[in-house]
Order: sequence, then structure tokens, then C-alpha cells
Amino acid sequence: MDVEQIKIKSAEQIIQLIENKKFQEAEKELLFIIKKKKENYQTYFLLGNIYALLKKQKQAIEYLNKSIKLNSDNKVAHYFLGLVLDEVDELENSKLSFEKALKLDPEYLYANLALALNYEKQNNFNKAKEFFEKTLSIKNDFILGNQKYANFLIKIGEITKGQYYTYKYAGVIRIKEKVIKNSNIVRESGPENKNFIGCWNIKNNNLCENIINFFEQRKDLHHKGEISQSGKNEEAKKSIDISLNPRNLNEKGFENIKLFIETLQECFEDYKNQWPFLKNNINVLDIPSFNIQKYEIGGHFNMMHCERANLQSMQRVFAWMTYLNDVEDGGGTYFEHFNLRIKPTKGKTLIWPAEWTHAHRGEILNKGNKYIITGWMNFPFNFRL
Repeated sequence: MDVEQIKIKSAEQIIQLIENKKFQEAEKELLFIIKKKKENYQTYFLLGNIYALLKKQKQAIEYLNKSIKLNSDNKVAHYFLGLVLDEVDELENSKLSFEKALKLDPEYLYANLALALNYEKQNNFNKAKEFFEKTLSIKNDFILGNQKYANFLIKIGEITKGQYYTYKYAGVIRIKEKVIKNSNIVRESGPENKNFIGCWNIKNNNLCENIINFFEQRKDLHHKGEISQSGKNEEAKKSIDISLNPRNLNEKGFENIKLFIETLQECFEDYKNQWPFLKNNINVLDIPSFNIQKYEIGGHFNMMHCERANLQSMQRVFAWMTYLNDVEDGGGTYFEHFNLRIKPTKGKTLIWPAEWTHAHRGEILNKGNKYIITGWMNFPFNFRL
């Protein structure tokens, strides 16, 4: 046996390197195989995948095309090529790649979803809807499919249907009419301020610290902060977020988040007691998906905004937020119409109306880190469409 042959790793070993994110080592092995002219379609396919993961789109496209040239029946290669072409905004070529994958397997779940998203990007909403619905006909409980379809429906103005699909994948927390009081929340301001901003301290430092620890331990869930309907824009908002769904609260490791939501409901019960109109007219609300956010030095949500500003957010009634740590310099929340600046302190919890009257911004953080947990309370949703 040739000594050089012994050095060549198997495809399984190279795949293991990729899964362990040892991309350079895997790339070196694959290029060695090509140099020794022992390549096949899988060699080029794996190399294309590595370049795609490294965001080297030009090389990824080159090697995925070489793989397809050797084996045009590999549906996954067509699908991956479509994803990379989409990243470089070659939407028509991307669409053709997804279609080739579906010609090989019409029930290919991810290719159907990718084609739906492609049509959405091209503003062909009828075709997008067709392939979203086909995706979910293949797998009704496909979480990513339900999520993307919900976002699409809300985007095109089908708010009720979009909310249905949102709750279908994410779940919902229905705020109880009668809350069992287990915590020691302390009201810090009430109706006397005439600004409808409820303020409490939940008086549970351990809970706040545990949520911060959860955030730091779950880096797999981190993503750049986004603005609803607008996406990422660091000039408007610069944060690191974890987005949580109500369904998560029943999973192992989310116990502190569940305890926090129970404490938040106690704050809302007290808020309703301050404003009897709410107790008689808006007694039941839903908490949808929510976020834990970290702001580092220079971080902010400095764009003045409110929580109900368009049809897509019309279901929101209140916003809520708890500061999880003390902040020394900057990072305050400023409510413009009341000329009110709130300094972040550990455990301080706010509930305020979602309307334009409560436009606000999160000021630039000048020192340390700032952690918050935040979300909305929505009108209850009737699940019958």
C-alpha cells in the first residue's frame, strides 16, 4: 500500500472534523485528497460545505458545482448550492437550485421551505404561500416552517392567521386571573405618577443572577438583536439576545425563567389593582415569545420607538421589562413624552402601555454590562381560524 494512501482520512473522519468545527483541518484533508487525484463528488461536496460555513461563498459555489457535475442526483448538493446563491443575492439561480432538488425529491422538506423563502424575497407572495403550505403539509409540526410562515403571514397583513402559526410553534402563556403570590415584590411607583408606568422591585437577587448565568451558559442561543419587521440594524439597536418561546418553560434548564414569569404575573396583578378599569375590561392577556438581552459597552436601543406601531404589532397591549443587574453609567430607559429617565437597578420591573404615548429608547451603555428580560402582553387569541 502507498504510504500517501494511509494518510488519507475517510469521509466519516472528515465529517467528524466538520461537526467539531475543525474546518481548517478538514479543508486540508480534502485538498490533499484532490491533490492525490482520489476525489469524488463527496470530496467536492464536503469542501463546498466547509467554505459555505466559513462564509467563503465564491469557493463554496465553485466546489458545490464540481460535486454536482460528478453526481447530479445529489439533492442535498443542489439544496446547499441554492442556500449559498441566496446569500449572495443570486435569487433566480438559487431558485433553480432548489427546484432541481425538488425535482429529485418533491417531498424534500427543507428545499420546499427554502423555495418559499426565496419567493418571499422576490415578492412573489402567491408562490411563497404555496410552498409554505406545501412545507407544512409534509410536516405539520415543523417548528421552523411554522415560524417562517407566521412571519410571512404577518408581513403580508394576515395578522390573525400569522398569530395562530406563531402560537403554534412557540406556545403562549395565558396570564391567570388569580395569581398565587409566592414572592416579595415591592411596588416602587403607582397611579400617583399619572404616567401609567408600573414599577416594582421583585426583591430576588438570586433569580436575577440565575437568569444572567443562564444567558451566559446558553451561547448556542445567542443572536444579534433585531427590531421587529426591520431586522438587524446596529445604528438603531445593538445587543446580544436570546429569544425564548413559552414552550421552553417546560424544558429542563428553564426553571428560573418559569419562576420569573410567575413573579411577573404578580406584578401585573398589582398593576390591575392600581387601575380598576383593567380588572373589569382587560383581565386576560397572553405573553408570547420574549427575550433576554445583553448590552455591552456601546450597546443600546437608542431609536425612539413604541411597542404598538403598525398592523403587525396591533395585538400588543403592554410591554414589560426587568433589569437583571445594576448599571453604573448609561443604559437608562428614557420615556420621551414624560421626560422620564429610569436607571437600571437589579430586580426593577416595569409594565407600561404599548402605545405611542410611551415612546422610549434604551440609552447607550458607557460602562460594564446591562442585562434585561423583556417582552409583551397581548390581547388573548382565539385559536379558531
